[in-house]
Amino acid sequence: MPIRVELRPEAVDDLLGYAATGNLPLFFKKLLRLEAVGNDAGLPLGRGLTGWRKIVVGDRTWRIVFKPDPAETVATIWVIGDRDDNACYEEALRRVQAAGENQTEAISLAATMFQISQIRAESKRRRKGR
Repeated sequence: MPIRVELRPEAVDDLLGYAATGNLPLFFKKLLRLEAVGNDAGLPLGRGLTGWRKIVVGDRTWRIVFKPDPAETVATIWVIGDRDDNACYEEALRRVQAAGENQTEAISLAATMFQISQIRAESKRRRKGR
């Protein structure tokens, strides 16, 4: 079942960190798949993140950590990061605690893609001296 994908501002920053690596298409492909097939795109998490899901990106190198809403109509991306010894899961917990009551702030996948394309275009213009 299709699902709306939204990214927390911190997750957008995570994506921007991967822009220079050329790996953005890998992440966008997985995010678009999540949008198309819903929770089936991810695997369940446990412990402090029960009810959350993860998507493996690359050769088990990166993770997208998200939380579906109870109706499973919206998936909120909290972390996009290196798998590195569960660091992305610990970061998700830190971000949730830091967000406190402001856990609804998120940006649509389409807006995120547009924002990143604008930032990259501006960066190219600057390099060319325009």
